[in-house]
Amino acid sequence: MHKIYYIIFTVILTSSQFTSIAQQEKVWFGGLARSYFVRDANSFENDSTSAKNSSLGYNLIDLNTHINPLKDIEIFAQLRISNEFGSFFGSGTDIVVRQLTAKGVLAKKIKFSVGDLFLKQNKFTLNNNDEELPFFNSGFSSTYRDIVHYENFYLDNRWRLQGLQTDFSYEFDRFIETIEFDFFITRPRGSSSIGNGITQSDMLISGGTMTSKISKNLTFESNYINLFEVPSSGNTDISLRNPVLQGGLTYQNETSKAIFKQNIQSGFSKRGWLQFDSLTNQSIGMFSELSSSYFKIDSSFSFSIGGRYVDPNFRSSGSQTRRIDMREDNYNSIYPNYSNEQISRPITAFDIVTDATIYNQDLSPTLMSFNPMYSNSLPYGDATPNRVGVFTNIDFLTANNFLELNFNSSYLQEVIGQGTKEKRNFLFLSGNSKLNLHEALNTNKKLILSVSFINETTNRSGTTSEQIVLNSKHLDFSTEIEMLENVFLQLGLKKVNSVGNEFLTERIEFGEISTFNKINYNQIDNLYSLGLKYKFRPNVYMNLQYNWWGTNFNDINVSDFKYQRLLFIFSVKL
Repeated sequence: MHKIYYIIFTVILTSSQFTSIAQQEKVWFGGLARSYFVRDANSFENDSTSAKNSSLGYNLIDLNTHINPLKDIEIFAQLRISNEFGSFFGSGTDIVVRQLTAKGVLAKKIKFSVGDLFLKQNKFTLNNNDEELPFFNSGFSSTYRDIVHYENFYLDNRWRLQGLQTDFSYEFDRFIETIEFDFFITRPRGSSSIGNGITQSDMLISGGTMTSKISKNLTFESNYINLFEVPSSGNTDISLRNPVLQGGLTYQNETSKAIFKQNIQSGFSKRGWLQFDSLTNQSIGMFSELSSSYFKIDSSFSFSIGGRYVDPNFRSSGSQTRRIDMREDNYNSIYPNYSNEQISRPITAFDIVTDATIYNQDLSPTLMSFNPMYSNSLPYGDATPNRVGVFTNIDFLTANNFLELNFNSSYLQEVIGQGTKEKRNFLFLSGNSKLNLHEALNTNKKLILSVSFINETTNRSGTTSEQIVLNSKHLDFSTEIEMLENVFLQLGLKKVNSVGNEFLTERIEFGEISTFNKINYNQIDNLYSLGLKYKFRPNVYMNLQYNWWGTNFNDINVSDFKYQRLLFIFSVKL
C-alpha cells in the first residue's frame, strides 16, 4: 500500500521537477482523466437467478510524457493509474505503462519509430475496419464510442502493433518526381505454452509501402505485407505464411472548383501453413477494384462510384480481421447470462455500442465469426472475400453547415456459391443525415438532430433447402438540445430489426469450411437513452445518461430480455 503511494508521489514530484527545470521544447505533458460509473438493472421477470442490479466504476489517469533529449529524438510514455470504485487506501489500484514509443530522424533523412506503432496501409493489405452500426459519432452513443475506441487503440483505422518502423523519401528531376518508402516489422504475438509441453511460435508481421509521384497528376502505390510464424521459436511442426501484394495507379485532375480522381488497383494473396518444408492448406486469391471520384474544392459535395472483385480465396489477415468476434465464447461483460435457464446472452446492438471488453486488438490468420443481422454484405470490410459488384458514395454539406448528408449503396454477388451452385445477392443502402438546426434558426444555443438508417437485403434462389431471404433494418435517431449555456439535453434511439434466414459458416482450424448451420431470424434490438451533458470545453465534459435496452426474439421458445442502465462519466482530455 505504501509502495503505491510512494510511486504516485514520485511520478507527481518528477513531473513537477521536469516542468520547473526543463525548457518547453524538451519535456511536455498531456493525457486523459476519466471517472466512470454504471448501475445496471435486470428488469424482466423470467430471471430469478441473476442479480436484480449491479454496479461498477473506476477512476483513471493516463499521463502522457513527451521527452526530447535531442532535437531529432522524442520519447513518448503513457502511464496509467486506475482505481476501481469500492477500493480504499490503495487497494484495487493498478499502475501500468500503457504505451511506450521512441522516434526520431537519422541524418535528417530517415525517420524511425520503435515500440508501440499505429500502422495502416491499403484497405486490402492492412486496415482496421470500422465496427458495425457505423453512424455519426454524435448524441449519446458518441460518449460510449469514444471510450470503446480509446480503450482498444482504434485510431484512424490503424492497428496498434509493437515493433520497428522506418520511412524515407527521394526527389528526382526527371522521369519521376518523388518516391517514398515505408517499412516495418512487428510482433503481434510472442511464443507461449499452449499445454502438454507444446510451445506456440512467435508471430511476426512485416511489410512496406512504396509511393511514387510519377507526374503532377499520376501516382503509383504498392503495398506488401506478410503475417508469418517463426518455427524455431516454438516446438510446433506447422507455421503460418500469409503474404499479400497490392499495386495501384491514381490519376488526379484538379480545376479551380473540383478534383477528379480515378483509381485502379489489384493484387493477390497466398496463405498456407509450412510443415516439413512444404505448404499445406494453401489458398491463392486475388482482387481488383476500379473507382472514380469527384470532390468540390469547398468540400460541400463529393461523389464516387466503382466496381470491385474479391476472389473467394483471397486472404489478408491485416485487412480482414474484425473488431468484434461474434463466436459464442466471446462473452459480454454486462449480464452475460440471462433467464432461469442461464442462457448465454448473445452480443446485441447495446453491446456493440457500449462494451469495450468484447472488442479485439489481435490480428487473426483466419476469418472470424460474424452475425449476419448486423453486417452480411461486407462483414470483413471492402476486402471481404467471394464478392463482386458495384458501389457508390455521396457526401453533401450545405453552405451554412445546416445539413450534412451521406449516402452509401452497393450491389454485390458471390463469385461462387457456398454449399450450392446458387449465389447470394446483397443489396446495401445506408444514409446519414445531421441537421444543425441552430444554424437555420440563427441562435447561439445548439440544436442538433441526427437520423441514420441501414437497409441490408440478402437473397439466394434455389430449392427450399437452398433459399435465403434476410432483411435487416437499422435505425438511429439522436438529438442534442442546449437548454442552458453548455448544458445539453440528449435523446436517443437505436433499433435493429432482422427478419429471415441465413446459413452460418463453420470453419476448421485452417479456415476451411466444414459445414453450414441454418439460422432463422425474427429479432429486434432496441436501445433508448435520455441524458444530460455539460461541456466545460470540447474535450472536458460530464455526462449523465439513463438507458433502456433489450432484445425481442419474437419466438415463444426463446426468452426476450430487457435491462436498464444508469451511466455517469466525467472526462478530461489534456
